[in-house]
Amino acid sequence: MVRMAQKIENAGGDDLSDTEMKDEDNEEQDAEEENEDAESSNDEISQSDEDDEFHKENERRSSELLQLVEKDPFQYDAHVELIKILREMGELERLRNAREKMSELFPLTPELWLDWLRDEIPIATTDDERRKIEQLFERAVKDYLSVDVWLEYVQYSIGGIGSKDGVTKIREVFERALTAGGLHTTLGSNLWEAYREFENAVLAGLMPQPGQVPTPQQQEDFKLQNQRVNALFKRQLSVPLFDMEETYAEMKEWLQEEEIDTYTNQAYKKALSKLQKIKPYEDGLQAASPPRLEEYQSYIKYELSEGDPARIQCIYERAIQENCLNSDLWLDYTKFLDTKLKVQSVVMSVYERSVRNCPWCAQLWRNYMLAQERFNEPLHKVKETIDKALSAGFSQGSDYLVVWSTFCDYLRRRIKWDEDHEDQLEKLRGNLEGAVQHLSYYPDADPNCTLRQFWATIEAKYCKNMERARELWNGIMTEGHGNEAVMWLEFYRMERAYGDNKHCRKVLQRAMNSVSDWPETIVDAWIEFERVEGTLEQYDLAVSRCEAQMERINERREKAAEKEAESQSQKKQTRSEKKSHKKEHNKQNTAQNRHQNKHQQRGHHHQQQQQSQQQQNEPLEQQRQPPKYKRQPPGVQQKQQDTESQQEMEVESQESGRKRKLEDADSEGKSSDFKTPAPPGFKGPSPGYKGQNKESTGPPPGYKGPKKGPPPGYKGKGTDTTEVPPAKVAKIDEEEHGQGDTSHYNYEVTAFVSNLDYSVGEDRIGEIFSKCGEIVDIRLVKTFNGKSKGYAYVEFKDELCVQNALKLDRTNVEGRPMYVSKCEDKNKQKTKFMYSTGLEKRKLFVKGLPYTCSKEALETIFGEYGKLKDVRIVTYKSGAPKGLAYIEYEDEQNASTAIVKTDGLMIGEHTISVAISNPPGRKMPLSQRDETSFVPTLGSGKKETEIRGKARTQLSLLPRSLQKPPGGGAPKKGSANQKAASNVQTHTANGQSESKSDTSKMSNQDFRNMLLKK
Repeated sequence: MVRMAQKIENAGGDDLSDTEMKDEDNEEQDAEEENEDAESSNDEISQSDEDDEFHKENERRSSELLQLVEKDPFQYDAHVELIKILREMGELERLRNAREKMSELFPLTPELWLDWLRDEIPIATTDDERRKIEQLFERAVKDYLSVDVWLEYVQYSIGGIGSKDGVTKIREVFERALTAGGLHTTLGSNLWEAYREFENAVLAGLMPQPGQVPTPQQQEDFKLQNQRVNALFKRQLSVPLFDMEETYAEMKEWLQEEEIDTYTNQAYKKALSKLQKIKPYEDGLQAASPPRLEEYQSYIKYELSEGDPARIQCIYERAIQENCLNSDLWLDYTKFLDTKLKVQSVVMSVYERSVRNCPWCAQLWRNYMLAQERFNEPLHKVKETIDKALSAGFSQGSDYLVVWSTFCDYLRRRIKWDEDHEDQLEKLRGNLEGAVQHLSYYPDADPNCTLRQFWATIEAKYCKNMERARELWNGIMTEGHGNEAVMWLEFYRMERAYGDNKHCRKVLQRAMNSVSDWPETIVDAWIEFERVEGTLEQYDLAVSRCEAQMERINERREKAAEKEAESQSQKKQTRSEKKSHKKEHNKQNTAQNRHQNKHQQRGHHHQQQQQSQQQQNEPLEQQRQPPKYKRQPPGVQQKQQDTESQQEMEVESQESGRKRKLEDADSEGKSSDFKTPAPPGFKGPSPGYKGQNKESTGPPPGYKGPKKGPPPGYKGKGTDTTEVPPAKVAKIDEEEHGQGDTSHYNYEVTAFVSNLDYSVGEDRIGEIFSKCGEIVDIRLVKTFNGKSKGYAYVEFKDELCVQNALKLDRTNVEGRPMYVSKCEDKNKQKTKFMYSTGLEKRKLFVKGLPYTCSKEALETIFGEYGKLKDVRIVTYKSGAPKGLAYIEYEDEQNASTAIVKTDGLMIGEHTISVAISNPPGRKMPLSQRDETSFVPTLGSGKKETEIRGKARTQLSLLPRSLQKPPGGGAPKKGSANQKAASNVQTHTANGQSESKSDTSKMSNQDFRNMLLKK
C-alpha cells in the first residue's frame, strides 16, 4: 500500500510537473505574442505618426496654394500643384472645386482631364452621376485634340450599351471621334480599330446558336451588321494612316473567299500614295522634340497647298496641342476657318479656345467679336466677350483701344438709322463715353484720340449734332494736340463735310495761330478754301494773315537754328579743350619719362664702366677659368638662361615702348628729322670712350649711345611694373565698373545692341524695346567720363522677348541702323555671320545702285519677275547706302528670269549690275575672284589686296641708307654701304624679309665710312 501510494504520488507528481511545464510554455507564447503585438502596435503608431506628419504638411501646403490662387487666379502652376496635393490627400470635394476653378480659367491638358475622369468614373453609379461624367467628357474633348481622351470616352460609352438606345449613342460617339481624330496619321488607326472591334462584337452577338435556324429578321440584322463592318474597312483604307498594309490584309482575311472591289482598291492605292508624300513631314515630327513649331508650320504649308479642309484642320489641331500659347498660330488657324471653312460651330469653338489659351492677344479678341457678328450672335454674347477681353489684363494700352474700337464699330453697325434708333444710339454713346474714360488711365492707349474722332463723326454725320461734335474736337485740341497740323486738318475736314463755311474759317484761323510743326499745310488749306468759297476781301485777308504768321514762324525757326548752332559750337569747343588738356597732360608725362630714362642710362653706363675696370684688374688665369655651374640637365640650364635674359629685355622694352608712344603723341603737328639707327652688329664704343674730340674720330652724327634690350614694340611675358598710360588706365577703370566684363550676363535672355548714335541713352533704348516684352535691365556701355560707346546690353525676362527684339535688327534709330543680335559668350562660342556666305541661287547681288534708291523702289522693280522673300540694302554703319543690295526670291526660276531682265538696267543715271549671290572666300586672292566679287567702296581708295589683311601697298621698314640701288645691278666693289645691305637683309616681292648670315665681320671704321658715305 505504501509503495502504491508512493507510485500514485510519484505519478501525481509527474503529472503535476508536466502541467507546470505546459503552463510555463503557454506563458512564454503569450509573452511572445504580447511582444509581437506591442511591436506591431509600435510600427502602426510610428506609421500613423508619419502619415499624420505628411497629412499636416500637405494641409499646410494646400492652404498656401489656395491663398495664392485666390489672390492671383492666373497662376497656372499653382493650380496644377494644388490639384496634385489634394489628389494625394484624397479630399474629393476640395479636389473637384480646385479642378472646376482651373477649368474656368484655363483649358486643361489631356493628362489632367484623364486623371479627373478616372477619379470620377469608379464612383458614378446613378444615372445623374453618369450624365455628369458624360458632360465632363464633352468638356474634355473640346479643349485639345487627344486620341487618348476619345478612346476613354468611347470605352465609357460602351459601358452603357444596355441602356435605351445604347448602341446608337455609342456609334454617335465613335463617329464624332473619327471626325476629330480619324485623320491623325500616326494615332488615328487606334480609333478605327476600336470602332471595328465594337461592330464585330455586335456582329458576333447576332449569329445564331449552333443548331438553331435563324429567323428572317435575324438574317436581315446579320446582313446589315456585316455591311457596317465592311463599310468601316473601306472608309479606313481610304485614309492615309500608318500600318495601312496590315489593315488591308485584315480586310482580305475577313472577306475570306471574296475579293476586294475595284473602288476600294483604287481608294487604298490613292491613300497609300498620299501617305508616301506626307511621310517625310511625319518623320520630321517624330525626329524633333516638342513643341516642334517649325516642323508643324512646314506640314501646315503643305496641307494648305493641297487644299483638303479636313486634313488642314487636323494638322492645325495637332500643332495647337503642343503650341497652345503661340498666338500667331491661333491667328493663322482662325483666319483659315473664317475664310475657307466658315462653319459656325467649328469657328466659334476654336475662337473660344484661342482666347482661353492666349488671353493677352487683342487681335484674337477682335476677330472673335467680328466672327460673332458675322454669325449673328445675340448682343449679350458679344457683350460677354468684350467683358472677358477687358478683364484679361493686356500689357499695352493700345490693346484696349483695339477691343473698344471693335465693339463700338459693332454697335454702330447694329443701328438702323432709317428706323427708331434712340435706344441703340444711347447704348453706342454710353459705351463710347465709357471707352474714352477707360482709355484715359493708359497714356499710350489712344495717342491720336481716334475714338473721340469716331464719336465726333457719328454725331456730325448721323445725328446732325454739330455742337456736340465741335465740343469733342475742342476737347481733343485742349489736351495737347493744338500744335499738330494733322489734327487741325481732320477737324477742318469734318467741318467742311458736315458744317458750314463760317466754322470752317474759324477752325483754319485757330489752326494758323496754334500749329508749330507743319504750318505750311494749314496755309495751303486756308488759301484753297478762300479761293473756292470766299470773296476777294476774304481771300486777301487770308493771304495777309498767313504771310504775317509765316514770317513770325520763320523768325522763330531761325532763332532755334542759331541756338542749335551755338550749342553745337559749344560742344566742339568743349571737345577741343579736353583734347588740348589731354595733350598737355601727355607732354608732362613725356618730360617725366625722359628725365627718368636719362638717369637710368647714366646709371647703366657707369655700371658698365665699373664692370670693365674689374675685369682688367683680375688675373689672366682667373679670367680664363670657365664659370662654375651646378650640374643640371641641358634643357633646364638653357631654360633658366632664357628666362633671365627675357626678364631683362621685357623691362627695358616696356620702358622704351612707353616712351615711344608718348613721344609720338607729343610730336603731333611737329616735324622731326629722321635719325639713322645704329647698323646691325654695332656694339657701341669701347670701355673708356669719353666722347668725341678734335684729334680722335668719334661716333657718327646723331648717335646717342648703345641701346640695350629687344627692339621697340617687343612685348615680353614678365610682370609689368611701370606706370600705365592714361588711356589704358581709363580702360581698366571701365572694366572695373562692369562695362567691359560680360561674364555675369545671362546670355539666353540678353540682346546685344550696337551701332547706336552716341546721343541715344538708356531711356530711349527702353522705349524701343519695351514692345518686345518685360525688360529686366539695360546696360549702356560708357567711357570713363560717362559718354556712350554706342552699344548696350538689354536683358529681358525670358527668351521669347529676345526673339521679338531680334526682329528690330537694322531699325533706323536717330539716322543710324541699329544692330540687334543675341548676346553670346565670346570665350565659348564664336560669333557667326548672320547671312550666308556661299552660293545662293535664289538671291541676287545688285551693284551700281543710286544712293537715293529705296527698298520700295527695288521691290517694285524686281517684284515684277516673281514673289520676293527679302530685299536688303547694304549700308555703312552710319546708315548711308553703299549702292549695293541683295534681292532674294522664293523660287530659283524667278531669280534667273530677273537676272536676264534687269542686268544692265538704267535706274536714273546709273547702270546696275545683277548676278547670283556668291561671295568670295575670306582668304581668296583678288586675282582668283569673280568679276562681281570685289566692289570698291567709298573711302577705300585704289588699294587692292592679295590676301585679306595684307595690302600690296605695305612699305618696307628698312632705312633708305641700307636699301639696294633701284637699278638692281651689282654693288660696286669696295662699297661698304652695299656690302652691309647685302649682308643684312634680302627683301622678297611681297614685302617680307629674309635674313642672311654675316659672311665677314666689319670694323668700326668700315661702319663710319658707310654711314658718312665715304
